[in-house]
Amino acid sequence: MLLVRLVLLLALVAGELGPVVIIPGDGSNQLEAKLNKPSTVSWLCSKKSDWFRLWLDTAMLIADTKCWADNIRLIYDEQNDKLSNNFGVETRVPGWGETSSFEELDPGLPGHASGVFLKMVEALVKAGLERGKTLRGAPYDFRYAPPSAQGAEFIVKLRQLIEDTATATGRRVSLISHSMGCLQTQYLLKNQSQEWKDKFVERWIPISGPWAGAVKELRLHASGDNQGVPLVSSLSIREEQRSYETNFWLMPMPRWFGNQTLVSTNSRNYSAQDYDAFFEDIEYKAGKQLFRRVADLTSDAEAPGVEVLCLYSLGVDTPVSLSYGSKGFDKQPDVVNGDGDGTVNDLSLKLCDRWKGPRASAERFANVTHAGMISNDAVIQRILEVLAKGAAPLNSFELLV
Repeated sequence: MLLVRLVLLLALVAGELGPVVIIPGDGSNQLEAKLNKPSTVSWLCSKKSDWFRLWLDTAMLIADTKCWADNIRLIYDEQNDKLSNNFGVETRVPGWGETSSFEELDPGLPGHASGVFLKMVEALVKAGLERGKTLRGAPYDFRYAPPSAQGAEFIVKLRQLIEDTATATGRRVSLISHSMGCLQTQYLLKNQSQEWKDKFVERWIPISGPWAGAVKELRLHASGDNQGVPLVSSLSIREEQRSYETNFWLMPMPRWFGNQTLVSTNSRNYSAQDYDAFFEDIEYKAGKQLFRRVADLTSDAEAPGVEVLCLYSLGVDTPVSLSYGSKGFDKQPDVVNGDGDGTVNDLSLKLCDRWKGPRASAERFANVTHAGMISNDAVIQRILEVLAKGAAPLNSFELLV
């Protein structure tokens, strides 16, 4: 009788893509703001405004960097250990449940230059999924991690979105995440019962997961990182970048990076064991507590308890150590590169190899950049192949009882 039920179940799931929820990475969806500020950092900055796209408006970022950085930065109340928007700034994430806010960040740029998930979403739609129904999106305020109220609310909403999508379609949901979206998804799954995961999640496809963090993240804390944006000074956005809770979640985790030198000056070396000294020396003492807030969220990189296909790439020069010499932290470092995807180190990307087993596998691509993984033809084709296996009916496990 059990064999008959299994055959019936396989017949139900084959030949049709099940529902998908996409969880984007750091800075990979739009963020909107409304201003009613008591003061500004420059007479050129607006005190008041109606809702506008804060991330990303490329022209604003380049032309009014100082104003932009002051609008998007967070304020840390050390006494109460609480993060919030800057004074007089209200923010919201557009398009909950939809993919529009992470298909393109700045739709005004020609040639889809700010495209993020656009190519993948179009491929999924062509394969039979429907935006807003069987293809859902979970954009979020990428500045906050789960210890903050805003980050915790996102995890609750993500769980509900998965449940609602499964209920509406009658099938378990496949999760696709990229970069920091992998940490958000890992945190969600880590805190759900096995019964919940078995009921609602068909599979998880994490792409380019920074499971143990990335050395590159230390650069923005030390000296700022304009990430190649022209006419934007790295130093002018350092305070803004330091203020994001998630930029501490993405730091190299001590349990995996050990004692290897990640940052150096003429006077000392810093490993992942030396973050207190590092934050003291870059004159951002609040960083010590901000790192402790997030250090144990997902750093164990434990198997998530669902079917997994982990995708990542190696073969791209990736910062493995930063040397400031005698220049000080107001100058940009000399970079020593190692292996990785250009953003995340190989050590971190490969941690999902540890999950390999009956329900988990990992596949490695070559010479594809971190951002390029979600628009790469071979990666998208592999995702489609996996999704083509279908998804079990929502109550499928009842058939096996």
